[in-house]
Amino acid sequence: MWEAYPSDYRAAEVSRVVSAVRTGDSVAIIGLSGAGKSNLMGFMAHRVDAQPVSFVLVDCNKLRETSSDGLFRLVSAELGIRAIADGTTWYENVDNAIRARFIGTPGTTLCLLFDRFDAAAASGADLFSNLRALRDTHKYKLTYVFATRHALPATNELAELLHANTIWIGPLVPADARWTIQQYARRKGLVWSSDVEEQLMQVSHAYPSLLRGACEARAAGVANLEDSETISLRVREFWADAPTNAELVNSGLHDAHILMKRAPPGFAQDFAINTDALTGKEMGLLKYLQSHPHNICAKDDIIRSVWTEDQAFVIGVRDESLAQLIRRLREKIEPDSSKPRHIVTVPGRGYKYVP
Repeated sequence: MWEAYPSDYRAAEVSRVVSAVRTGDSVAIIGLSGAGKSNLMGFMAHRVDAQPVSFVLVDCNKLRETSSDGLFRLVSAELGIRAIADGTTWYENVDNAIRARFIGTPGTTLCLLFDRFDAAAASGADLFSNLRALRDTHKYKLTYVFATRHALPATNELAELLHANTIWIGPLVPADARWTIQQYARRKGLVWSSDVEEQLMQVSHAYPSLLRGACEARAAGVANLEDSETISLRVREFWADAPTNAELVNSGLHDAHILMKRAPPGFAQDFAINTDALTGKEMGLLKYLQSHPHNICAKDDIIRSVWTEDQAFVIGVRDESLAQLIRRLREKIEPDSSKPRHIVTVPGRGYKYVP
């Protein structure tokens, strides 16, 4: 299966993950319903050579029980350990396995890819504390990639590890979308022209689950793809997860006609933002604030997120630099920048984004 994927599948996302884990950082991959998170995680586990990092996939749908002990039992199994030693816990089993297989080998790092982590996150605070403790014990030798539908709460113990490396995934780039269409057609014994491929991409906004639905409708001979049952079903599943407007923006779906025309009653789409007018720093600031709607974002956290490419200089970025960036962004997105409604200053604490 994985051998059929192009070597540059989701290239931008994979590059960011590899760059982060090679430096000992952990990553959050956030994708709304149908974004193709499992495909990305499986591709990285089976096809991506990230030496000296070794990827191990942990599919949380395989959990026997939703608890910290249940998760570490699953991790043990993925590391090839099926039995627990007398007098030890599954957490200790994982700790010992990491020490034996990776700590003693110079230059190697283990990265646990937690797919469908939402299923495990319901376990509660003990799970997060144990994952954080394990990572702190093996700092720079152990990293995590968490794939979830929604961002972990800012109060979560793992949030600090992820704030600088949060990747939202959404529509496929044209090359990946065309490959997806061609693979489907090949399995069905069909040959579709480039015009058909373009139509399928436009109707579905190249969003993975909707693209699959569009392909199924086309193969079934449905004339009006947009109103087909296969696409309608996927749109209903998407909205059933109650995504926020900020999540739609972060996922590149705020202008997806096929989704917005079926938005549930009462859904309030945010004000229009001309992202073409934003600089790289302004866009980075906006995305960070939108990923924490209604939460107070500390100035230091914003600086570390926005000035990521200048890590050597982050310590020298002062409040004045951030204030100037805030001012420029307000001038571009606020109806009245002198009376900001969306980027609100919280005196002495930081800033808050209000959709």
